[in-house]
Amino acid sequence: MANFGHFVDGQSNRRCEHEQEGFARAIDVPGNHVPCCGSEYSAFEMYLADARGPLPGVDPAKEVTGYTAAFLHRRAIEWETSPAEAARQTVFTWIAGSQVRPAMRPAFPYVTAKLFVNGKERITFPLGYTVGFSTKVDGFALVFEPRRFQSLVEAPHRNWWPHGVSGFYRLEVPASELTPGKPLRLRVELVEPGEGIVSFFYLSPRTDALRVNLTTLRDEVAQLQADMVQLRQSHEMLYMQFFPQLGRRITGERGVALQDEKLHYHPPNLTVLRNGEVVIAVREGSDHLSIDGRIVLVRSKDGGRTWGRKELLYDLGESDHRSAAIFELSNGDWVTHDYRAGSEYNEHKVWDLSCMTGPTLWGAWSSDKGKTWSFTDRPLTVPGMHPYAEVERHMIQLPSGRLILAANYMPFAPDGVHANTDGTQIAIFHSDDNGRHWSVLAKLPNHPFTLGECTMLRTKSGRIVLIARSQPQGGTNMVERGALLQSVSLDEGLTWSPLVDTPMSSMNSPGHLLQLQDGRILCTHASRAYPGSIFTTLSRDEGRTWDTANTKVVTNDLQNFDSCYPTSGQLADGTIITTWYANVLGKFYLGTLRYNPSEL
Repeated sequence: MANFGHFVDGQSNRRCEHEQEGFARAIDVPGNHVPCCGSEYSAFEMYLADARGPLPGVDPAKEVTGYTAAFLHRRAIEWETSPAEAARQTVFTWIAGSQVRPAMRPAFPYVTAKLFVNGKERITFPLGYTVGFSTKVDGFALVFEPRRFQSLVEAPHRNWWPHGVSGFYRLEVPASELTPGKPLRLRVELVEPGEGIVSFFYLSPRTDALRVNLTTLRDEVAQLQADMVQLRQSHEMLYMQFFPQLGRRITGERGVALQDEKLHYHPPNLTVLRNGEVVIAVREGSDHLSIDGRIVLVRSKDGGRTWGRKELLYDLGESDHRSAAIFELSNGDWVTHDYRAGSEYNEHKVWDLSCMTGPTLWGAWSSDKGKTWSFTDRPLTVPGMHPYAEVERHMIQLPSGRLILAANYMPFAPDGVHANTDGTQIAIFHSDDNGRHWSVLAKLPNHPFTLGECTMLRTKSGRIVLIARSQPQGGTNMVERGALLQSVSLDEGLTWSPLVDTPMSSMNSPGHLLQLQDGRILCTHASRAYPGSIFTTLSRDEGRTWDTANTKVVTNDLQNFDSCYPTSGQLADGTIITTWYANVLGKFYLGTLRYNPSEL
């Protein structure tokens, strides 16, 4: 085996005398896409980086770019090396990365992949191995040198921005396998991992793995610095868990209502029923954007201390049901909205907004506590606008019995077919027959920063307070964005005041409103930006002012952007329960906190 212990010169990454580039072109992958494969279906594009930073052709200013396609059901990738320089023992070097989740699982048995050379299986090697390895079989040797490790407890999303370990793969090939002037054809094929485990492998489309110059060094240092910033953030958030009193964190009783090794859960909507049960309805799917989204529910009969087994509420198949907040009528019926986004996926089941030309919102109800469901004959749409509509939070009921809910909608783009996604608007729908039929009641004044996802509350005096999500974005005045927006109706939802900033954080997540038994309004809100947290803020004057000087922290350990969306409820004994979704170690879960109002 060649000596891989030292670099052979000061101008390259070569570790042996006869070493050349191990990647020249991918096979059956578009030229601007990254060769990648996974053991689990992925329905959206991803952003990848190795130790040198973003891969070729990537715009770092964009969070999720179109440079690599969803890998769908691809279980293997193939590529060609540079042409062999001579019929002699040679090392071929490329840069690649792998991920195994969930993290912190036993190292053995290994999660593996097979390496084929010119169509013949040669070596089986481990994935997600952070300390490097070397293996030799029948004259072939494969050495892995890890250069970057992105942990599953740090910020990137497990699929949009895959975690894992990347570095140099060096394959030693005997002379008998080489023909001067001809490349090798290499293939990595995933071995199906065990139950509850997901594996992923990608190849950096770099033809300069062996090159060392000022540009490559600058890119590597920049990526290392970015990783160090992320590491320090992780450390600070970890320390805060040991000293919660330094961060005004509510003590309470922490718990987990639902979790799974592989599935994705969001957003949880908590409802306290008249019989004292607490239920959380949540979307379950293979990932944040996947056409298999369905609505499930967990129940607690002891005030949120323990939770029963997951129940399926409904799944119409390839509809991507995304949200359903349960509202209980006085007759015991459950009423909700069925926000389903199946029309946002193309014929390959890849998430693609250019396909969104159909409706996305229906009403739903159940007369047997969620065992069976009926749906409205017609979708909820705003006349003259794109048929898209979205609701993420509970509806409310007026003294007259009328139900109202607040929905996002968008106008048509100039082509009259697609949605104009430059700005989200808000409409109020109403139903006078317990959710069987819905129509538009009002539209709120437009606001340039709103993303909708509204929560509403009718106070005891009759004011209807609406809180909407906004989010920071690049532009000329980014600091204008990031606050929860508020509007008020004094006439049962017929007219609404202009949306105005509140002093409360939105930061890419919606809030939730709850009037407590003592009359105070509790706003549970969040931040997806560092430090990812769930907050509570009170109003003592029905939403006219908010006491942000005394905002409390429910939790401040949400490293990953794909978290938050809190909702709260209050039990008959006064106890408050707040739930949210989050993920750590590659596992999504529903967190809960039970606490006394005196802690607010």
